[in-house]
Amino acid sequence: MENLDRRIEAILFIHGEPVSLERLVKILAGSKTDMQEALNELDRRLTGTALTLVWHKDTVQLATRPAFAKDTQTLIKEEVSSEISRAAAETLAVVAYKGPLARAGIDYIRGVNSSYTLRNLLIRGLIERKTNPKDSRTYIYQVSADFLKFLGLSRIEELPEYADFTKQFEGFLAVKPKAN
Repeated sequence: MENLDRRIEAILFIHGEPVSLERLVKILAGSKTDMQEALNELDRRLTGTALTLVWHKDTVQLATRPAFAKDTQTLIKEEVSSEISRAAAETLAVVAYKGPLARAGIDYIRGVNSSYTLRNLLIRGLIERKTNPKDSRTYIYQVSADFLKFLGLSRIEELPEYADFTKQFEGFLAVKPKAN
């Protein structure tokens, strides 16, 4: 399959989380052997760059090499110590009022890729990520106990207008986009 290693690289970059070999096979319509060979080629091609592949069980993820940890830690510390961005506040509201929710659902509601923002919220401890009970290859996101403590809430239902917003989300998600 032509440029399979680069196609995998694009998927791993945009997804931002571990992807199973089986999922790559499904997305790219190839065989496990094709994916493994392409992943090995991608791993070789990344040698000498700031990026590497991280293998864990049957999943693989694109990550920064440990040699650049000091630089990335500086960025993360800045993110955590600063106020949350508008995108982070929006994502947090979606997770709070509609969670637990998979990243694809969050992306659909927001209309943009939320990987970076979710990572930022995870680092801050405002949300938590768990394996999706409906699909063990994906994760679901929900607000953390620290989020509730920070806001002085004992339950998520104490958020302002919680019932109204959750009802509006249900209506929004029930509408299917029309195919052209």
